[in-house]
Amino acid sequence: MVFRVNMFDHFISSDSRGLPYLSLLYELNKNIKIITTKPVRSGRGKKLKQNKIELFCIDQNINYEYFDPDKDYSDLNKALCVSFKNIFSKKFLCNNKSIFNLHLSLLPKYRGPSPIENTILNSDKYFGYTIFKINEEIDAGPILYQKKFKSNESMYANDYYAVILNHFKLVMNDTSSYFNKDLIQQSNDNLSKTKKFIKEDYCINKDSVKSAKLKIKAFNVIGPAYFYDENDNLFKIHSYSECNLGLKFKLNNGLIYPKEITPEGKKRMLVEDYLRGIK
Repeated sequence: MVFRVNMFDHFISSDSRGLPYLSLLYELNKNIKIITTKPVRSGRGKKLKQNKIELFCIDQNINYEYFDPDKDYSDLNKALCVSFKNIFSKKFLCNNKSIFNLHLSLLPKYRGPSPIENTILNSDKYFGYTIFKINEEIDAGPILYQKKFKSNESMYANDYYAVILNHFKLVMNDTSSYFNKDLIQQSNDNLSKTKKFIKEDYCINKDSVKSAKLKIKAFNVIGPAYFYDENDNLFKIHSYSECNLGLKFKLNNGLIYPKEITPEGKKRMLVEDYLRGIK
């Protein structure tokens, strides 16, 4: 099977992490069809909230439709799915056979949600992404394309996302680039599964310094990590420093020095700006 990335005619996503891929594919193909999820009620007021994909489509005046699990998308030739919260049923996949998913790990490692975050938390030496054909088992379909990169301990989650996106962009813009001629079945070697992180996982109060640093780097996209000080004030931590910038939080085996924070009820800021404001 000869397969070029610009052959995707549908894009499926419900999450902000899919937004840069939508933007890239839409630039390449203005006729690409967008499928996303309906608004959900969230927050204290339980107001309907549209996802980032829908808001982007509205802002750019792009046609889109809500996902229908019972629909046969007869005009779907090849679809790319990125960060979509719904699981496709057997019936849906029988009716719509050519749906490919972009997963941010070297499958079969880290099947499931938040693979980049697990890569950082486990201090993996390598990371990458996989495009595979979706089947009934989560993240277990045959592989169309896979790319591997070397990790750097200074990298935060947003850096990992950027490396993958930039490489995907290079592949996409090269019209001579082809993926695998034949789909490659996944093996069970190096197979592992991930869990969905919840808000409590982002807290670093009970962590060691090493673990806290990993959490701050891992959760700076989906989190961020946070800390409650001795007065029960909440501080979201977006990045840290190896030296004392004037604000320090005590952990169970040492100190963490935040660099960029969001104090409770305030906007995101550098620690130096926060300290200047409380003097």
